[in-house]
Amino acid sequence: MKSFFEDLGRKIGETAETVTNKAGEAVEVQRLKNQIRTLERGNERDYMDLGKMVYDHYKEGEVVDAEAIGICEAIQNREESIGKYEQQISDVKGDVTCDGCGKSVARDMAYCPYCGAKAPEKAAQETADYADAVKEKAEDVAETVKDKAEDAAETVKEKTANAAETVKEKTADAAETVKEKTADAAETIKEKTADAAETIKEKASDAADMMRDKTADAADLVKDKTADFAESAKKMAEEAEEKVKQMMED
Repeated sequence: MKSFFEDLGRKIGETAETVTNKAGEAVEVQRLKNQIRTLERGNERDYMDLGKMVYDHYKEGEVVDAEAIGICEAIQNREESIGKYEQQISDVKGDVTCDGCGKSVARDMAYCPYCGAKAPEKAAQETADYADAVKEKAEDVAETVKDKAEDAAETVKEKTANAAETVKEKTADAAETVKEKTADAAETIKEKTADAAETIKEKASDAADMMRDKTADAADLVKDKTADFAESAKKMAEEAEEKVKQMMED
């Protein structure tokens, strides 16, 4: 029973690795096919331009060989690139080149389907090694990306905490400063109010004293003037009485 589960586990691991390899191969093949399609579309555009140019010059009765050289060279370069990409697709898929006919043969085939020659095992092994190298690089890249993402998240966390602490400290300092300034302002207002009240009290007292003094002086002055007036009136009355007396005697 133990060996059964061990075999099952090993087969599951091998299957998972095979699926991973196939997925990597599919992605790489699709990327290369996209490159080929891009180049082919470029060739199609140049074919059309070349055909139109040749036809236009043909209608004019002109020679077109020299003028078509640039487009022909571009088409040739693309065809060479297409060949390289097709070879890369064969390498990714594990295809090998048949020694008999030179065509690509799938790595799981023992004989070439085109000429019947036996497929070279060395080339198949090299393709497998290449697939393993691609897998390892993909795993390394994924691990690096993961580490950098974790480092970035930790950095953001630390900076956020530091910013929050700074804001908290500055808010507390500002509140304390406002409290102190408010207390100072209240104390200043209290002192100035007390000083103003004392000044008003003193000035009111001085004014009362001055009013009392002036009232007393005015009373004395009136008293003196009244006495003087009474004395003058008395004298005038005596003089008048004296004159009346004299007039009567005469």
